Amino acid sequence: MRRATSKSPSPRRPPGKNLESVFGIPDPSKRTRSAMAINQMSVPGPLRIPMRWAALLLLALAILTTVIVRIRMLDFPLERDEGEHAYAGQLLLEGIAPYQLAYSSQKMPGIYLAYAALMSVFGQTPAGIHLGLLAVHLGTLAVLFLIARRYLDLHGSATATAAYTLMTLSPAYLGLAAHATHFVVLPALLGTWLLIRGEKYRRVSVCIASGVLFGMAFLMKQPGMFFGIFGGLLLGGNCIAAKMKWRTVFARLGVYSLGCVLPFLAVCMWLKIAGVFPRFWFWTVTYALEYVAVLPFSAGIECAKAGFASVFRAAPLLWSMAGLGLASVCATRMASGTRLFFLGFFVFSFVAVCPGLYFRAHYFIVLAPAVAMFVGLAVSRIGTWLEDRGSAQWLRHLPLLLAAAACAQSLYADRAVLFTLTPREACRAVYGVNPFIESLDIARHIEQDTRKDQRIVVIGSEPQIYFYARRHSSTGQIYTYSLMEPHAFARKLQEDMIREIEQNPPEYLVFVSIASSWLARPDSSRVLLDWLDGYISQKMQPEGLVQIIDEKTTDIVWGSEAATAPVRSQFFIYIFKKHHAPAPISLPPAG
Repeated sequence: MRRATSKSPSPRRPPGKNLESVFGIPDPSKRTRSAMAINQMSVPGPLRIPMRWAALLLLALAILTTVIVRIRMLDFPLERDEGEHAYAGQLLLEGIAPYQLAYSSQKMPGIYLAYAALMSVFGQTPAGIHLGLLAVHLGTLAVLFLIARRYLDLHGSATATAAYTLMTLSPAYLGLAAHATHFVVLPALLGTWLLIRGEKYRRVSVCIASGVLFGMAFLMKQPGMFFGIFGGLLLGGNCIAAKMKWRTVFARLGVYSLGCVLPFLAVCMWLKIAGVFPRFWFWTVTYALEYVAVLPFSAGIECAKAGFASVFRAAPLLWSMAGLGLASVCATRMASGTRLFFLGFFVFSFVAVCPGLYFRAHYFIVLAPAVAMFVGLAVSRIGTWLEDRGSAQWLRHLPLLLAAAACAQSLYADRAVLFTLTPREACRAVYGVNPFIESLDIARHIEQDTRKDQRIVVIGSEPQIYFYARRHSSTGQIYTYSLMEPHAFARKLQEDMIREIEQNPPEYLVFVSIASSWLARPDSSRVLLDWLDGYISQKMQPEGLVQIIDEKTTDIVWGSEAATAPVRSQFFIYIFKKHHAPAPISLPPAG
């Protein structure tokens, strides 16, 4: 007779497993003490849950603050880059390919496609564009948190993500505007995340998908290519560390490289079919190479000093904590793979800020994830150091409290713009007398007084007027910056602009006499300005005069008063309307 046996009960799951399923916190029972000392802050049982909730609370408050501020600022007037992207995206939604009716910028077409996609969902308004930016930003936060969790404990990961969202909210980064750098960061982080997920990088599908994402980052803006190089080194290092055969390593890198170039090849084929490939190549490659070589090295160093000083002043505590994190990478024990990731990510992010040596405020957005990761590393390492020395339980909250204070300080520094001023007032506070607010009123008048099929032209660098007015430009030269720079193409570009305007006579001509809309130099060619005075005298009549008297006062006159109104400010915009009888007027010099 067979003996009956009873089934033994399954062992209970360790308590850490539930937290792992909810928060992604590794199970402490499966890790050695040394591993926990490097990557996780071990806290006595009674304090473990409260401290973890404290880290999540800091992150939740940072994200909530970001969402509130960005929603409050949805109607923030578009600045020049946003205006260019929005106008090109608007043309795309009309079925017009990039570089057909709008160019004179070295931007890649990926940002135009991104704007077109966002505007098709959220609407062709500043609010729709900024709502789309918020969606992109929230996605970026999610991916950054996942990357941080690969290398940091929950305190460090939450702090890194909170630091990034608050740093890039700051006017010091021009963070309220939907710059292309925001759209570089998301695919670059997604590509990085695919490569660090355990041994998933061994899969061919992961290699090519990661490459495609880095290729998309490049399509948003050329400096995205440096993240692609970082991804290739990261993949190669992982393969070599896993002792894969050299043939396999090169095969994975080949597949990855193919993924990187696929988006660019697809865009080239599309623009070739659309008949605009030569113009695309000139502006994104030929002219772009001239553009990055314009600034002398000595002037670039001064720009670097000013740029870093500006972002540091906006959040000195966060940058100081990032410095501690960088020091810990260089001076303390750490797994070689982790050290190389942190240093490599920082170096290539820094290099992505440097092309042209301009160091403009929004360029630092691509550096912010690496800086935020160092902030998180500092919090994690300080916590581990306190734990290893048997510090009091309350003292182990200190790193998180320091991080919270640093985040609060960054908000306090920009409290007026973020929490008090209206979107228009905040725009003036951030951008000074640039005519971004006035562009709305000018475009509204033009839209009401023209047909959809009539052309307009803006002589200056204010492409947002085209977008607001929903009218096509008489010329593809939507910036005058490129016409004033000291490069070999400047005179020809001015002559091309003159020819295009004469071939497509505008119903309205907007002349912007504000220095920041031209950035003219003493040696800049004056072919366009010399021609413009005669063209206006023969073809146009005054219709409006906008004068920015100071940061709080703008004077606008329309109709017959515009011809006789005195110019009382050095920051003014003349609006002219096409007519058939001559109406002589002396045009003041630009800027």
